[in-house]
Amino acid sequence: MTTATASVGTGRPIGLILIAMMAFSTQDVAVKLVAPEVSLWQLQAVRSLATLVLLFLLVAAMGKPDAVRPKSLRWPLVRAGFMCASYLCFYASLPLLPLSQAAATFFTGPLIITVLAAFLLGEPIGPRRVIAVIVGFAGVLCIIRPGAEGWQPVALLPLLSAVSYATGVTITRWRCRDESNYALSAVHNAVYVVVGVLGLLLVPLLPWAPETRAGWPFLTDGWLPLTGFAFGLMLFTAATHLVGVLTSVRAYQIEDASRIAPFEYSYLLLMPIYDVVLWGNWPQPLTLVGMALICGAGVFVAWREGRPPRPQVHPRGEDPWTPDAEKTDKGA
Repeated sequence: MTTATASVGTGRPIGLILIAMMAFSTQDVAVKLVAPEVSLWQLQAVRSLATLVLLFLLVAAMGKPDAVRPKSLRWPLVRAGFMCASYLCFYASLPLLPLSQAAATFFTGPLIITVLAAFLLGEPIGPRRVIAVIVGFAGVLCIIRPGAEGWQPVALLPLLSAVSYATGVTITRWRCRDESNYALSAVHNAVYVVVGVLGLLLVPLLPWAPETRAGWPFLTDGWLPLTGFAFGLMLFTAATHLVGVLTSVRAYQIEDASRIAPFEYSYLLLMPIYDVVLWGNWPQPLTLVGMALICGAGVFVAWREGRPPRPQVHPRGEDPWTPDAEKTDKGA
C-alpha cells in the first residue's frame, strides 16, 4: 500500500464499502417491493435506461464523454449477455423467494469465479481453496435444500444467476481487459434496455398456460400501468446502483482489495433484517448455517487471492479487471 493510501486510514474505505453494500441491498429491496406492480421486462427497460442517462451525465460532468465508447463490441456484448442473464435470473426469483435466500445463493459467484478462472484462465487453485469452494456449495445445499418438502425449482434461479455472473466476470478478465469500466457499463446497460424492450413486445404474445401466467405474472406480463410509487422505485434502483458503483470503486482505489473485500459480506447480514422487518420472513436455521458457510468460504478465498470475493464493483452488473481497475486495485 502506498504512503498516500496509508495516510487515508482504513476507516474511510471500510465506510465507503459499507455504504456501497447498503446501496446494493436497498436496490434489491426496492426491486422486490416493486415486483408486484410491474413486469420484469418493464423494470429492466426503465431501470437500465435511467442508469444509462445517469452514466452519460456522469462522464459528461467528468469531461470524458468518449469513456463510454468501447474499443470493440464483440466481447463486451458477449459479457453483457451473461450479465443480463444473471440479472434476469436473480430478479425473477425475488417475488417467490425470501430475499436472504436469493442473496446468499447468489454470493456463491466468487467461488464459481475461482473454479472458472482455474479451468479457463489457467490460474492456480490450491487445495485449501478447493476445500473453500466445496464448503461454499455445501452452504448452497443448506439454503436451497433440493428434494425437501415444498421445494420448488425456482430456488435454483439465484444459483443460475451466480453462474452467469461468474462467467461474465471471467470473460471480462479474459477478453475485456482493454475496455474501460464506463464502456463496459454502457454496453451492458444498453443490452439490458434492448432485452427489456423485446420482452415487453414479445413475452405477452407467447401462449402461456393460464396457471403459468397466474403464478409468474412478473415474468409473463408486458407493460403494466405505472403508479407514481412504482416509477419512483424503479428510478431509485438506478440511483442506488450508481451510488453503489461509485462508493465501491473509491473504496478499492484507496485501500488494498484484500482488506476491503470481506466487508462486502455485510450485504448478506442486511438481508435477513429486511426479510423480517418488511415481509415477516424469519430465516430458517439451515438457511443461516448456509449463509455462514458461504460467507466463510468467500472471505477465505478473498484472503487467499488478495482480491475481492465479488470481483470488484457490484453484484449483478459491472465488475472488475478493467484497465482502470488494475491501476487502482479496483474498478467498476
